Amino acid sequence: GGEEIRAALIALANRQWDEFDARSRAAWGYESRAYPDVLKTMNDVVRGVIFYLFLLLPFSFFFERLVIGSKFLKNQVIWTLVIFIAIFAIFRYVHPAFDISINPMIVLLAFVMLALSALVIAMIAGRFEKELKEFNQTISGVHRVDVGRLSIASAAFSLGISNMRRRKARTVLTTITLVLLTFTVLSFTSVVPTIRFNRVRAPGEPYYSGIMLRTAEWGVLEESAYRILRDEFGKTKPVAARAWFFGTQLGEQSFITLKRGDKRFDAKAIVGLTPDEERILEPGKRTLLAGRWFLPGETNVVIIPKQIADALNIPLEQVERAQIQFSGVNYTVIGIFDKDKFKTVTDLDREWLTPVDFIQMNRLQSQGRQQGDVEAGFREYIHMEPDACILAPYDTVLNMGGEVRSIAINFVRAEEVQKVLDNLMPRLALNLYGGQGGKVWRFSTIGASSAKGGSDIFIPIIIASLIVLNTMLGSVYERIKEIGIFSSIGLAPGHIAALFIGEAMVYAVLGAVAGYLVGQVTAKIIGVLAAHGYQGFQGLYLNFSSLSAVLTTIVVAGVVLLSTLYPARKASEVATPAIERTWRVPEPDGDVWRITMPFAVTGIQAAGLNSFLSEWFEAYEEYSIGDFVTQDVKTEDSVDYEHGKGYRISLKAWLAPFDLGVSQTVVLETVPTTMEDVYELLLTIRRESGDVSNWKRINRRFLNTLRKQFLIWRTLRAEERDRYLAKTAADSAQSS
Repeated sequence: GGEEIRAALIALANRQWDEFDARSRAAWGYESRAYPDVLKTMNDVVRGVIFYLFLLLPFSFFFERLVIGSKFLKNQVIWTLVIFIAIFAIFRYVHPAFDISINPMIVLLAFVMLALSALVIAMIAGRFEKELKEFNQTISGVHRVDVGRLSIASAAFSLGISNMRRRKARTVLTTITLVLLTFTVLSFTSVVPTIRFNRVRAPGEPYYSGIMLRTAEWGVLEESAYRILRDEFGKTKPVAARAWFFGTQLGEQSFITLKRGDKRFDAKAIVGLTPDEERILEPGKRTLLAGRWFLPGETNVVIIPKQIADALNIPLEQVERAQIQFSGVNYTVIGIFDKDKFKTVTDLDREWLTPVDFIQMNRLQSQGRQQGDVEAGFREYIHMEPDACILAPYDTVLNMGGEVRSIAINFVRAEEVQKVLDNLMPRLALNLYGGQGGKVWRFSTIGASSAKGGSDIFIPIIIASLIVLNTMLGSVYERIKEIGIFSSIGLAPGHIAALFIGEAMVYAVLGAVAGYLVGQVTAKIIGVLAAHGYQGFQGLYLNFSSLSAVLTTIVVAGVVLLSTLYPARKASEVATPAIERTWRVPEPDGDVWRITMPFAVTGIQAAGLNSFLSEWFEAYEEYSIGDFVTQDVKTEDSVDYEHGKGYRISLKAWLAPFDLGVSQTVVLETVPTTMEDVYELLLTIRRESGDVSNWKRINRRFLNTLRKQFLIWRTLRAEERDRYLAKTAADSAQSS
């Protein structure tokens, strides 16, 4: 583009107006292809800032917790806001997005509005879920516990930050490593938009060595496209445009009524061709039965097929004397062509010069018969028969309201074709056909994005990964006692692993945001130094696009998280060092399954647990869908056993999927043991119907659901347990 502008300025200075116009339009073509990408990049840079502003929220919170550590919530919020505003102020003066934006503060206001809207929506949704949960518990009791993902994440981040504060030196060194990694990724990688050139061999042999331009679907070309190409190549090469005139809207059947005396003929379209066409496809030389081709400057003349000439009673001898009328204008017939010979006049795409029959194409597409070529939008089209069209001068058809559909240029020599293609392809968003050395090629351009510089950051990523891995392994070793405490108070191995992953996420956020900030400040300093003549940092550029920002964050977070997976797994193994980590259910004895549940309760809790489980089983009597359906739930509060009185729940259950017909009787007994005031839970299941293999398979889900109820019982608050104990006492009093 720059070379074309310089050449245009030279031509302007020399008053070479045609050269100036050609070069200016060529530069305009480059600009028209570049401008959408430039505009997209500008918007992309702003989106990149928005992305990091979202990361800036957790960064501000983590930074306050690490560096300041306020004890009161009010101070925490104030300091978090101060940190956010301070870093935003730095971004405001170092990031180019704020120079691109017409009003930089709109970016901040838009982000604040978006963040506050998300916060309000989250609060309303959380309140609604809480009310719904409380309403459900008042009806059916507490039989479902949803572990709050936000509460787990908050606890993991809080404990991770506390551990990082205790080991300040290691935290600082690890964070510096990730900051440098972020800066490295920003400096040496980029996601850039590119134009990919496709070159595919097309069938057939070219009639001429040149190029033919059209859209993939035979769409309308700008009239200026022909003028630009004619100004650029027309002095030495034939440049021919083809225009079509239908007389009606596209997709509707058109009739162009031709008159001669009392004779009429309804043609379907008019094809506008130039005198230069005879130097490219030579349709006059190859198809005319009588007459001649168009001459420069001719207007009201036509060339018609033999069938139309016969219909209008025009013999070959009257060519160049006979006239026909269309829309009140007389046109002289200067030639008559043979329709069969005209069908042999095909362009580089192997299609006729007549217009596309869009009605027929739409009909075939609706029937699913037109598959076409999926390569870059190329496919063969059905064209109107030559004996239904007439030919007229290009300018005449344009004046009628015709539209340019294709342009052809004959370069004669094949070596010139590639040189011209290399110049045209970057500035044209069109499909091109090229005839070179006896072969036809299809050319097209497709916009794409490519990531560059990935190999340059491989070694820094490995180094950073090893540093983070060593840090997290050291953290696991130092916190073995803490892990034991977490396990003893009921944290699952997965939750303990989540604590270390939460700490890793803190590192990832700190490293990504701080590294991006350092990169922007460095880029600004380099720009200022370069403006004052210092060239020591030539070749160092940072990518500001949103894709680059996302890629950088993904790389840093991926390095941290992947390096933490192994230490997190080791932490979960420390929490549960046993070989068997899961409860194994014994095999049934025939149709009877006797299972000792992996739980024990005290005497006072046994009565409440029995009432709790009875309520849960009774709730399934009303369900028509779910994991199972119960019937005849019976509760016994005083059952004699070997070591004292216990409790029993009996019922009949149908297990889902119900079409398998699996039913069973279930007896759950709370039995006193040899240990004083300790009860064990015995489950007896007897198969009533259904296949044995299905019964064993789907009972796994039933047993897992029942086991979760025991876990929920342990999480109930004291007042909720007292409610079930009171209910048991009331039922016992009524029965007595």
